[in-house]
Parts: sequence; C-alpha cells; structure tokens
Amino acid sequence: MAYCLLWMALSTPGFAHTAQPDWENEQVLQRNRLPARASFIPFATSDQALDGNPQDSPRYLSLNGDWKFHWVPKQEERPVDFHSSEFDDSDWPTIPIPSNWELHGYGTPIYISAGYPFRVDPPRVTSEPDPKYTSFDERSPVGSYRREFTLPKEWDDRRVFLHFAGVDSAFYVWVNGHEVGYSQGSRTPAEFEITSWLRAGRNQIAVQVYRWCDGSYLEDQDMWRLSGIYRDVFVYSTAAVRISDFAVRTELDSDYENATLSIKPEIDISGSETLEGWTLHAQLYDGVSQQVFDVPMKHNATAIANRDFDAGILNERTPQRGLAKFGWLEAKIQNPDKWTAESPNLYRLVLSLKDPRGLVVEAIGCDVGFRKIEIHDGQLLVNGQPVRLRGVNRHEHQPESGHTVSFSSMVQDIQLMKRANINAVRTSHYPNDPRWYELCNRYGLYVMDEANIETHGVRGLLASDPRWSQAFLDRAIRMAERDKNHPSVICWSMGNESGYGPNFAAISGWLHAFDPTRPVHYEGAQSSPTDPKTVDIVSRFYPRVQQAYLQPPLPNGKQQERAENARWEELLPLAKSSTDGRPVLMSEYCHAMGNAVGNLAQYWEEIYSHPQLLGGFIWDWADQGLYRKDPSGGEFIAYGGDFGDYPNLKAFCLNGIVFADRSLTPKYYEMKKIYQPVSFSPMRFSPHETTVRLLNRFAHTNLQQFELRWKLFSGGNGLQSGSLDPVNLDPGKEAILTIPFSEVGILPAGESLFLRISFHSREKTQWADPGHEFAWEQFPFPVEHAPALQVSTSNLAKLSVIESADEIVVSGKDFAAKFDRNQGKLASLRYGEKEILATEASKTSHSFAQYFRAPTDNDRGFGKWLAKNWELAGLAAPVCSVEFCDISESDTGNVMVTTRSNYKFHDGSYQHVSQWLVQRDGTLELENTFTPEGSLPPLPRVGVVLQLSSELEKLHWFGHGPHENYVDRKDSCPLGLWSSTVSHQYVPYPRPQETGNKEGIRWLALTDDAGSGIVVVADEPFAASALHFTVNDLASASHAYQLQPRSEVILSLDARQCGLGNSSCGPGVLKRFAVPVQTYKLHVSIRRVDAGEDISTNASREYDSAK
Repeated sequence: MAYCLLWMALSTPGFAHTAQPDWENEQVLQRNRLPARASFIPFATSDQALDGNPQDSPRYLSLNGDWKFHWVPKQEERPVDFHSSEFDDSDWPTIPIPSNWELHGYGTPIYISAGYPFRVDPPRVTSEPDPKYTSFDERSPVGSYRREFTLPKEWDDRRVFLHFAGVDSAFYVWVNGHEVGYSQGSRTPAEFEITSWLRAGRNQIAVQVYRWCDGSYLEDQDMWRLSGIYRDVFVYSTAAVRISDFAVRTELDSDYENATLSIKPEIDISGSETLEGWTLHAQLYDGVSQQVFDVPMKHNATAIANRDFDAGILNERTPQRGLAKFGWLEAKIQNPDKWTAESPNLYRLVLSLKDPRGLVVEAIGCDVGFRKIEIHDGQLLVNGQPVRLRGVNRHEHQPESGHTVSFSSMVQDIQLMKRANINAVRTSHYPNDPRWYELCNRYGLYVMDEANIETHGVRGLLASDPRWSQAFLDRAIRMAERDKNHPSVICWSMGNESGYGPNFAAISGWLHAFDPTRPVHYEGAQSSPTDPKTVDIVSRFYPRVQQAYLQPPLPNGKQQERAENARWEELLPLAKSSTDGRPVLMSEYCHAMGNAVGNLAQYWEEIYSHPQLLGGFIWDWADQGLYRKDPSGGEFIAYGGDFGDYPNLKAFCLNGIVFADRSLTPKYYEMKKIYQPVSFSPMRFSPHETTVRLLNRFAHTNLQQFELRWKLFSGGNGLQSGSLDPVNLDPGKEAILTIPFSEVGILPAGESLFLRISFHSREKTQWADPGHEFAWEQFPFPVEHAPALQVSTSNLAKLSVIESADEIVVSGKDFAAKFDRNQGKLASLRYGEKEILATEASKTSHSFAQYFRAPTDNDRGFGKWLAKNWELAGLAAPVCSVEFCDISESDTGNVMVTTRSNYKFHDGSYQHVSQWLVQRDGTLELENTFTPEGSLPPLPRVGVVLQLSSELEKLHWFGHGPHENYVDRKDSCPLGLWSSTVSHQYVPYPRPQETGNKEGIRWLALTDDAGSGIVVVADEPFAASALHFTVNDLASASHAYQLQPRSEVILSLDARQCGLGNSSCGPGVLKRFAVPVQTYKLHVSIRRVDAGEDISTNASREYDSAK
C-alpha cells in the first residue's frame, strides 16, 4: 500500500515544489503530465481516421517551425521571467523545431560511449567536474523557447492538449504565462492538457529545457549527447468526451487460423457532460479498405468510462484475483490475413465515438496485424513457426540533424534494410519516433522495443536502489503504453547495460502482467548457472564462435568488469547447455566499426546448427557521425573530440553497416549475403545438367512466388542462362533442383566456368522493384580446357645487361628494367616509350617488402590489441638493410637479379629474398621468400609494394569482387572477372584505415585509357590492392579530408593479409584468418599488356624457357 501511495504522490498534478530542484530529484518525474497512451491523432470523421494522415485532421495543429530561442551554459543564468506574456523576445534569434540546439551553434556536441559528460554524483548533475570536462564551463545548459500560435476558431469551447514527442532531457512548459507542467525522460512523449490556460485567437507557449537532469543517469547510451526539442510538437483538440487511449490484441487460435480481435478503449470525460446515450463503435477494414464487419462493433460508453458502474462490470474487468478480461469489444475473425515480417498484412481499425444523436464526435485509427508471438522448446514462434532474427541495432541519427530524424530518412533506412534481408531491428537503446514503428508494421520488420534505460557509467548501482525504482518503472511503462498496438513489436527490452537488480525485476513483473502476449528481454539479466526467470530470452553481447581466436584472450576475474571486456562466452555451447527452454540471442554482435564484420558467416553456421539459437542484432546500422566544416570549408564526418568535447571516445560512434549518409559499404553487401533466406548446396555436375540442394530458410514464405534464374558464364562472358519453373518449397524444407543446359565444350586456357543461381522478386514491393535479387550462390563448374598458349622467347634477341655499383639495367627488344642495388628493388620498368613505374620525382621512399597495414578500427580495438602489438614490435617502420643484389644469366639467355634484404624490427626481423627472372620479351618473373627471425607478433600482412605510373588508372582482375573483401569477409564477393578504376578502390571510412583489398587474385591488370599497361599473374591466388594512398598515408590521417590522393598507383601484392575480425568491441580475428609468423612465398609474373590485347589470354600464357 505504501508503494502505491508513493506512486500516486509522485504522479499527482500540483505536487509541491521543494528546495531540491525537480531536475536533480529522482523522486520527481513529472508535474501535470498526462498518463502515457498509444500513438494516435483524433479525427473528425471515420474516413479521415481510415486514411490516418494527421495533416488531414481539423483537430491537429503542428507547432513545428521556427521558435524564438535563448541559450545559457549554466542554469543560474537562464531567464526566469521569459514565460511572461509581456516578455520582450524581439532580440532573440530563432531555432527550428524539431532540432538539437548544439547543431545550431549553442553549446558543444559530446560523444561518449559509456560514462557521463558531467561529474557522477547522482541525482545531481551540476557538481563541479574535472576542469578538462566540457561541462566544467557548460555546467548545466538551459535552452529557453518561445512561440505564438493561433487557436483555430473551430476549437472554441473544446479541450486542447499539447504534445511533445521528444525533449532532451527535462523541461518546464508555460502557456500564456501560466506554468503547465514538467517532464523528464527524453525518448517518450510528454502530453499536457492546456485547455484552462488558452484564450481565443493568439496564444503563447514557453518551454525551458535542461540539457541534463537526474534522468540523464538513466540515459548513458552509446551516442552523441545532444539536447533540445528534437521531435515533433503539436496541439490537438477534442470534445469534452474523448477516447483517451485504447489497446488492441489479436489472439490466434491453436491452429493459427482464426482470430479474436479484442479492443480495450478508455474514455475520458471533462466538465458536466454526461455519457448517457454515448456509444463507441469499431469497424475493421482489410488491406483494400473494405469493411470486415457488416455491422460495426458497439459498446455503451458509460460502462467503458466508469469501471465501477455496476458490480458485474467491476467483477468482469477488475476481479479480486485471477486474470481480468481484456477487451470491452470483441469479434471473431475468420482466417484473417496474418502479419509477419515476410508478409506484413495489415488491417485498419477505426474507433468512432458517437453522441446520443448518433453523430461522430471523434474518430481514431490504427493499423492492426493478426499475429501471435510465443516461446516453445527454446524457439521464438511467430504464428506457430520458428523464426531467426537477422537483425541490426539502430540508433536514431542523421549526420546533418543529429537525433532529429526525418521521415524520408526512416523510409530510406527501412528500404535499405529490407533489401539487405534484414528482418529485425532493435531500437537501441530507447523507444524510437512513433513513425518508425508504423513503417515497421507496413514494411515488415520484427521490432525489439527497448526502454530508455542505460546506467553504463555507474554499472548496476541504480538497479538496486529503491529510490530510483519509480524512475526505472516509469520509462518502461511509457514505452509499453505508447507502443502496445504495433504488430511489429514482438518483444519488450527492459534497457541496456545497467546491471541487474530489483528495479528490473519490477519492470519485468509489470510488463508481463500488462502484456502477456510478448516476451521480455534484457541482456543485463545474467547470473550463474542460469539467467533470472524475469527474462524470457537468454541474451548476450559479442559471444564467440566455437573456433580458436588470435586475441584478445578471454577476460577473467576483475577484467570481466572492465568496460572493454564483454562476457565473451561461446555461442554454441551456451545454447547446448541451456535446459530451461529459452531461446539464445545475440543482442549485439559483429561490431561494425570501420572496415569490419569479419567471420559473419561463421556465426550463422552455428546459428543454423542449433534450433535454440535465435539469431542476433549487428552493432549497428549507421555511422553516428556529424557533419562539420574542415579547414578548407568542405564538409566531413566528425566524431568524438572533433568539437573540442571532453571526455570523448573518438571514433567509437562510427559502427555502421552503412555510412552516416546511408551510402553503402562492403559490410552491407556481406550482411545481405549471409542473411539471405535461401541456401544452396551443389550436389552433382555433368556436361548437360547439375543438381543443387535448396533449403528454404524463410519462416512463412513458399519459394514459388519468386523467380529462379541461372547463368553459366566464363570470365565476363555469359554462355547460357535461363529461368526455371517456380519452386514449390515450403519454409524450412529442402528440395533437389535440376538445372539443364547444353554442353559447354572446351574453354580456352585460363578461363573458369561458373554456375550462378539466384532468386528474384516477381512483383514490385514497397522496398524494391521487380527483379530484386535477394539470394544467390555461385559454384565453379568442372570443364575441359584447351592447352595454354606456349610462349618461346629463345628466338628473341639476347638481353643486354649494364651493371654499376648502384644499379643493374637489363634491356631487350622494346623494354628495359632497372634495379636499384642500394634499395634492393625494381626502380624502373619501361615498355616501349611507356614507363610503368612512378617517376622518381613522385616516388616516396619506401621498402619493397611490406609487413604493415594501416590499422583498422578492429586492429586498434578497445585496447589496441593488434595495433598495439604491431606498434611495440615496430612493424610500421622497419630498418631495411640490403645485404646483396647480384645478377646471373641462365643458359636460355634469361637474366636473374637476386636481392636479399633484412627488415629489422624491435625484437625480430624478416629476411626477404626476391629473385627477378627477366625474360627476353620483357616479362618479369618474381619469386619472393619471406623468412622470420626472432620474436614477432602475428602480422597484418606479408607481401611487396610497387609504385606505378599515374597513367595506369584502369583496374581489371580475376578474383573475388566487385567490392573490397578480406579473407574473413568475402562471401558476398564471388570469383569472377571485374573491372574498375584505382580511384574507386578507396572506401572512405571516416577514420582512414586499411582498405581496398581483394582476395583470391589469379591475375590483376593496370592499364591506361588505351588499354596498355601490365598484368600481374600468379601461380597461387594472392591478395592485392591498388590505391592512390600508401599504408603510411592511411595510418597517419585521423580524418578522410586529411588524405591527399597521390597521382601514382600504390600496388600491394600480398602472400597473405590478416582478416578483419570484430575486436573493436568483441572477439578478434579467428586464427584461421590470421597471419602467423612463418616463412611465406609469393610468386608472380609481371607482363606487358598492349592496347587492344585480351588480358585473360595474356594471363594464361605459359613460358617454355627455364631459369
């Protein structure tokens, strides 16, 4: 009882002010704020409610736009009388609403992942911090807003409500000089009735927003700390009697066929109005706006509004014990179209409130999806079928507007997600803009809706503090009340990284009682031997696959509680050891910071291997960068520290699968490939057909609605192609597919034959055009080859050799190769009049062998696990000494130039022997041997680097492509013949790092516009990149704008390059993808390419001359 009385006291309008300010008092959450409710707008007619466009409602008035604004860095400097109607704001500037004021020149954007931008002293936020903190000078910023609006004439004698969709972090509001109320909790709406303070015609609103409040201790999410009125503001009007809220449930029967639609409305009455004769009507409309009920459902409004109207209703709706009956209105629906993320079939519910004359006083509407969420035998079921969550975490962020996210950006996000086979999104780590859920309903995404609770900087301190219990519970209640009617919301999440304690147990109890139709999640609810029963899903951050990792090692003891050490359990054993029937989920995994998302395929191999593994949400969707001007006036993506903010976590906000502006990255394509809902396995190849096993990984979709295409191709040439009959394959089932074709015959030497199979949409969808490819696989096809063209050079003129102490020049007919004896490398290569290497003037001093790469964000990691070891070992700046550079001539007339160089690091070295066999036609056969000595860490790469002429801009290769790929991120890059340019190889990660690599290279050509240049051919596949940046260029720049592309081409040829892993926050590189310290060999042939020559034919040639 005392608990209930406390809640009533804290929630009662007019609760007296105390000496302790509201915004530093965890016991004060609001003043006069209305209870949370579902998202809806009142309309004048049922037809308007059916369409659902707020702009069409005469009862709705947006207050978005320019407001007068005043900002101070300290709360004691704020204007105290600005809310007065007589206050003169003529000299105040304006600011757009919605917006974050830091992005309009007021105060400093601060990026910090975990920890607070102010001194930790809960509930206070104004205690004096370290002088280095931004908050030392900007101790408690306050923004004051004013605007006028005209009350529509039609709203006279009606009730009016003021709605703030999102204000960060706490605020007071006044209307016409009268204090209306106070609210905190920045990610859910605050609504106030302002009828009593309005007047006809012009009215004035004043709002004072505090950047930080006690509630900020619950908002320590990994994001930019920004402030202001950042979501929509509007007023709406109702009659004295109104629909104040409603809840909808759709219960499917045991066969998941028929449904019961239950509606629980709430009616509010003001003044002396009575409800006698008032009725509430409900009509359901199908996907083409046709009425489902011949006669709308109807109920007496008095019984709804007065729950104690009679004993029968009291007992039915609020029994002494047991479960209360949910709906006031119920209807049986025969076999409705079901809602899933794969088939988001929606109905439209319209509630109409009618007066005693039968006239519609108010109408509201919402989308309804018939679906059922259950957990059985360790699996999450949607409409009886187990689903896997192929998800991403998504912050609300735009580079130009911060936390103010436009509707068009939301549409862009969801379309890109659907095209990439994403079926689930976690609203990390707070409730999103209501329009996002409407899009998820319509487009089809499963939503894990997360409460605005994260106390990362104080760990679990507040989760067990009873003084904070109401603050915790309030945030979960407001989320669930607002979002309860969205079919896309399949799970409630209690928050993020806040430890565990009774306050979360209270949230779980409330959510389960309030909404038994959805499971409850919280990753922080972990214990041994099992997670507490307050959560329905076993959830982990950044678990490991069951394979050996390079580093970092598993944390232990106190190290487990360090911010950079997630509990890296192994995923598959976690599921195998679970015996309590709960699914196992990765709520965050594959930290996508910079050039990342290594070994995603290995995660999903394990997920598909065990039914209890539910899937996961990649961290995260888009880079959280902000636009800023560079010194030249151009725009660049800024990260932590770029605004002078302190403390900050630098580029840790740049974790996106897509860039901040939503341009796509190679990570996006890899995710799309691994998330594809169809798998292909080759079974048998023959000259006239092949058989492939298909597995339908959809949960609710038969494959017959898609088009299946196939193509046989060699190099860039399509030889045969076609479409097959629709494949009638139910979800979760396998089938054997036979693809007939004509015998290919004998292929030219060096060419490979591939079979590509792909599924495509037949119809246009909201997110893709007809023909959209969502699943594919490519297989090498065995085929007979013609003998390779044998090249003899014995009939060519003998090579000329000119030696000096400093150089060796080997020349023949129409070519010359010069070797620098002091540097032990090729210094010039000329074919005809064309110089292949960069000119001496443009060359930077560099070694020939290369053991370092510009560290990726994963290499840097939280503790710079790889990059730090490389730095300590001195891999970036070895001391190179050339031990000898000698020449010899073979009996066949070819010349061999052999160099041996030693690359000395701090505690070890690598000996590099390069043998250049110069053929009479100008071909250079290069054999490299790299031999380690002493102590060295696992390497970033082992290879050589050449600087080529700026004219060689055209790039062609046979290998994995078309985009950047690495040994642990190449599933989205099939083998094939690809063409591009050197300039397009650079991927503009906001913090420069290793980029542009290609794996599985058999040959790589660089030519000028006319087609002349060189081709590099290898006996064994190798890795390569061609850029206009050196490794040191990329490693030394902190922002992309600091890079100046070189004119020359930097060609890196690697025997092996390290994988990417995920260790910026999570497990590192798998050992199988690392570069261990051992002896490596790399053999390549550098050949001349003439204009008009077929490069593939050139690359397939074989030489008959011996060394």
